[in-house]
Amino acid sequence: MRSILKNYNSQVILRIGILLPAALFLVYDLITDAALEGEFASTHFIIEAIVFLFVLVVLIISLRDLADLRTRLQRERTRNKALAGELAAGIEVQMDGWKLTPSEREIAWMIIKGYRFAEIAELRQVKENTTRLQATALYAKAGVHGRGEFVAEIIHHLLAPVLEDSSSDEVHPARRE
Repeated sequence: MRSILKNYNSQVILRIGILLPAALFLVYDLITDAALEGEFASTHFIIEAIVFLFVLVVLIISLRDLADLRTRLQRERTRNKALAGELAAGIEVQMDGWKLTPSEREIAWMIIKGYRFAEIAELRQVKENTTRLQATALYAKAGVHGRGEFVAEIIHHLLAPVLEDSSSDEVHPARRE
């Protein structure tokens, strides 16, 4: 959704970028035609005035669309932030259940984020072997055998309520038996 909004935002900004100079030129040309050349009631002036009105209407609509788009984008950002908070809270509940130490928690979050053991060790300023041992301990507490199973276990617990609420009679591929 966000990429769609950003793409549409770019289109609206481009439209405004094209229409604004055209509108300014038409205003200048209408003033010049009316004041300096005395063409106030000529066919040429009337046609330019009509074109200016159409450009102005499209420009106003584009500005309104841009304002609406920015409001929608901000609403999506707020919604995503709230959902991310709920997701993090759900993961924290799982970690509480596994009784992870603060170090194991820190490593767990980095694993979830996709960091490699070498990167985790560097960030924590410890040896990679220490990080691997702590990861092995947190895997044992979570009842899994590795990084992939650990992340899958977290996702499974987060999705379990959704899968249980599913009204479909089909067996969902992510559902564990």
